[in-house]
Amino acid sequence: MTPIFACLCALSLVMESFAQVTNDSIHEIEVRIKAGGGQVSGVRVRLVRQSGMMLVAESFSSQEGQVRFSKLMPGEYIVETAENERFEATTTRVSVFPIEFRKPRPLLVTVTVDIPGRKRPQAAAPGVVSADTDLEVPEAALKHYRKGVEALSSGKTSDAIKGFKAAVEAHPRFYAARLELGRGLRAQKRFDEAEEALRPLLEIAPRRAEPRIELGIVLLVLRRQKDSARELRKAIDLEETNWVSHLYLGWALLEDDPDQAARHFTRALELDERKAAQAHLSLARLAHGKGMKEDTIRHLESYLALAPDAPDASAVRKLLGQIRK
Repeated sequence: MTPIFACLCALSLVMESFAQVTNDSIHEIEVRIKAGGGQVSGVRVRLVRQSGMMLVAESFSSQEGQVRFSKLMPGEYIVETAENERFEATTTRVSVFPIEFRKPRPLLVTVTVDIPGRKRPQAAAPGVVSADTDLEVPEAALKHYRKGVEALSSGKTSDAIKGFKAAVEAHPRFYAARLELGRGLRAQKRFDEAEEALRPLLEIAPRRAEPRIELGIVLLVLRRQKDSARELRKAIDLEETNWVSHLYLGWALLEDDPDQAARHFTRALELDERKAAQAHLSLARLAHGKGMKEDTIRHLESYLALAPDAPDASAVRKLLGQIRK
């Protein structure tokens, strides 16, 4: 492996961090929840920053079916509505990019989310807590959780972790709090603690892919590739169309089974090429190792086209120039 390729691979595994509040945090997203043409109140709505898949804020739709998230940085976001006894869960991608970057003006992005009704009631299996709604969470635990979400939205990572940890201590089976606690600890590179926080979710919510993805990422950073691959494969069995699972499984398999790794990198790109752009770097590395110059160049060019301003873009351009000679 060339030194630059080694550097790029390392960068791919560490580009996971909380978005910090800056002077550019002046934008807003207004979410309008509808179903059957009418407004829907009381729906739990989460705003996640695509970079790192970190929770920014969480709220419930008002009587007018609206939720507004403020003090946002430019970037790509994901609006999630939770499943409940009436409606299915949804995921909507939202872009917040002002036209003028030198002196950006506050931007309000409005997105309408039509949530589908549930076709039939779904009873939880015996002994399985409903992970989507957390219906039996004590008020004390909810209070700590809300403090954690508020701290996270203000960029106060340590305070957010304290809130989520207190929520879990008050109610150990609190799915949402435990998941955010694991993510927060991972963002602070406290990987052993993150594993400890996340592992109980496999029993609390065995049919959910998200906890296995988070755990798989943590195990990969801890260099436990086989354990990581096991959890990520299970996540894919539960939800095959999640690009994150395929991307990280590719990284987990990269050294021991490069052919399988390539298949998962390719699948991640099929599902969402822009979000999974780093898969092009790994495919370029594999092609370079086989002496496939044209494929190496193609993947590096594809990555730069998708992420021209990425932190590693300069190194990729340098490598591309060397390979073209």
